[in-house]
Amino acid sequence: MRANLTQFAVSAGLAVLAVGCAGGSGTYPSLAMRPVESGAAPSSSTPPAAQPIRPAPVPLAEALPAPGWLADQRAAAQALHTTFIAQETAAARLAAAAAGQPFDSAPHAAAMVALADLDAQRARTASVLAAVDGRAVAAATTLSPDPALAAAQAEIAALLARQDAGIARVWSALGG
Repeated sequence: MRANLTQFAVSAGLAVLAVGCAGGSGTYPSLAMRPVESGAAPSSSTPPAAQPIRPAPVPLAEALPAPGWLADQRAAAQALHTTFIAQETAAARLAAAAAGQPFDSAPHAAAMVALADLDAQRARTASVLAAVDGRAVAAATTLSPDPALAAAQAEIAALLARQDAGIARVWSALGG
């Protein structure tokens, strides 16, 4: 009985506090329906006229890469790919050692870290492709596509496809 009385007293006190909080001080906006909420369109304002979106023109000098830039990008992608191949070999060894091991084992953890490193290396190669893609887009918007850019895109995309296949092989060796 005492527990019920205490519970009633606490409930009554909370109710009194809630009523005190609900007092109208006039500082809050009205919750009455506004004309737009009832479906009535505002009569005083008219929507602005739609303006077509036009991309900013890209100067031709910015669209075309500097003479040595494309060669540098190809060399960077090839160097990153060489590093990837070395890391892939090590990751494959770790994955083979971890195959069949429990998920929380040290060999499995080492293989997972190696896979993460492979993915990070692939991302570096992808960033080089993104830079080449950006230049190709800029050249295309100036109506001066460059066949050398397209060839570099295809070359670097092939490296990325090879890296994707390598990551898939290591995953399958791990049993993932």
